[in-house]
Amino acid sequence: MAHSEETVVVENKVFVVRCWEWFFSLRPPQPLPKDPTQILLRAAHITAKSRYNASIRLTRLGRFSFLTATVLSLGLILIPVLQLTDMHLAYPPKVLNGLQIFLAVAVLVYSVINGTARYEARAQALNDCGDRLKDLTRDLRSMLAKGPVGDLELFNQRYTSINRDSEMHSRADYALATLQASDMFKITGLKRLLAHVEVWAANYVPYIIPSALMIGQVLLILDVLGVTQILTPNLQRLSQPPVAISAPAVQPSSKTQTPAVGR
Repeated sequence: MAHSEETVVVENKVFVVRCWEWFFSLRPPQPLPKDPTQILLRAAHITAKSRYNASIRLTRLGRFSFLTATVLSLGLILIPVLQLTDMHLAYPPKVLNGLQIFLAVAVLVYSVINGTARYEARAQALNDCGDRLKDLTRDLRSMLAKGPVGDLELFNQRYTSINRDSEMHSRADYALATLQASDMFKITGLKRLLAHVEVWAANYVPYIIPSALMIGQVLLILDVLGVTQILTPNLQRLSQPPVAISAPAVQPSSKTQTPAVGR
């Protein structure tokens, strides 16, 4: 009986230690390869994954930016059309004219930013880089299947040339690649959670401002049509002229004071 209790205590301690090591990622990492060929294969594989992740991220961002510019442009066209229909609108004409100017500037600035970012061209270049790195690993594996690689320096130069032809991926793209390559990287517990947070922030934070612009424009148009009244009270209060505060009138006293008559 005592032996079984000691066994349970030992198993519980082992379980607690394993949970502690898993949570803080204290387990020994995956041993790195020592063979130069395997090192090159590992580097090319992880770099290709990172470039693919960067290409996907930029492609999604470019499509969402195009959608945002389209929605803002349609809103800019819709407001003057509504004014021409003589419909009863919740906002006065001066407020609508100011909103049109703001939307026009927003569309212009956003279009210039999207044009200089070149999301589609960068995504295509990163995807091509990933394809070339994938071809490199395929050729290197086929050479290894036949025997030792004689001219490894040629593959190293090819790997360097491929990386030089495209921009670098971000840290979040590399973090996502390490999470995807679970056979190469043992990332667990808190460290894995932080990596997921880094990837999430890099992939979704850039969508906050465009989403806010589109939601704000939709709410604004619905308020103009009178469907909702979310922004209407504040804008109407701002559009009203300030009320002049007049000083209170001085009321004459009902009691009249008679001058004292000297004796």
